[in-house]
Amino acid sequence: MSGLYIHIPFCERKCSYCAFYSVVSNDWKKQERFFQTLEKELSGLPPDFAPETVFIGGGTPTAPGFQALEKFLPSLGKFRPMEFSVEVNPGTVDEAKLALLKRSGVNRLSVGVQSFDFQCLETLGRIHSAEQAEAAFRLARRVGFENMSVDLMFGVPGQTMQMLESDLDRALALGPEHIAIYNLMYEAGTPMEARLDRLDEDLEREMYDRIRARLNAAGFVHYEISNFAKPGFECRHNLLYWTGGEYIGCGPAAHSHWNGVRWANVSDLDDYCANGPRREFEETLGPEAKERETRVMGLRLLAGVKVSSSGWKHLGECFQALEKQGLLVIEGRRVRLSEEALFVSDSVFAELV
Repeated sequence: MSGLYIHIPFCERKCSYCAFYSVVSNDWKKQERFFQTLEKELSGLPPDFAPETVFIGGGTPTAPGFQALEKFLPSLGKFRPMEFSVEVNPGTVDEAKLALLKRSGVNRLSVGVQSFDFQCLETLGRIHSAEQAEAAFRLARRVGFENMSVDLMFGVPGQTMQMLESDLDRALALGPEHIAIYNLMYEAGTPMEARLDRLDEDLEREMYDRIRARLNAAGFVHYEISNFAKPGFECRHNLLYWTGGEYIGCGPAAHSHWNGVRWANVSDLDDYCANGPRREFEETLGPEAKERETRVMGLRLLAGVKVSSSGWKHLGECFQALEKQGLLVIEGRRVRLSEEALFVSDSVFAELV
């Protein structure tokens, strides 16, 4: 399976935790130049490229004006993906934009709620209110979207277990097909990095355990460390990443992995518009490096990953040591994270890279 990722870098305001490349700009001329360059990049894709998934992320894909999106989206009509996802910020959509996405072939929305709590939203630097998030979700339903994900965060400074329970209550009340809920990361270079009032790790772990119990009881399948879906509604595009599939990324800072080569476009909007999709880095992955990367990404899945003979030869002792520590479960040739390891997965991955 192959995929196409499109990065739209515009935001109305930079969130305090976000390390993804984006620019705060409402300059319609800059947006126009960007979309012109993006269309050129898309026109240069391999002629036989037929992605089974398309994912538009950012930034905030719904931040550009309606006219800019209306002019751009038809250029994607040549693709016929099984899954066409767009990230949506509740503070930047209305009925017109949602209807435009629907008639442009988008069949899945990822709604960036993050929290329904006023204090958490302020801490995270979000531009919407809880009421706007709920209204945007319901409006998308009325427009006709039948596959929708709600994105949430936990471990936010000042967040209590009661606040988390309320977030889960309100998210579940909306009836989404998918919920992605991430533990807040303090990324280098972000305003959040300077926060000293971080939650205690034991509380964060208790929150994670509570999330799993609540969503499981509500009929969601926990299929990846931070992702839960009603049966059949797993995110195909993200599964592509986690299972070592190939994809091409377009737009500034977009990453690609195609025909054994991995690269990233320059992370600068002005450079991208002036010089096209200049590559910031490029590397060729040999079979061993590719297998190692796929193995680590595959372990993000609750089902784990099947290990090749060469993988066992190089890492068999490491697997067994991690199993003795209660961090891995070995079932024949398949390896998966233990229940205990899900919350501390990064420490396991560090042993295997």
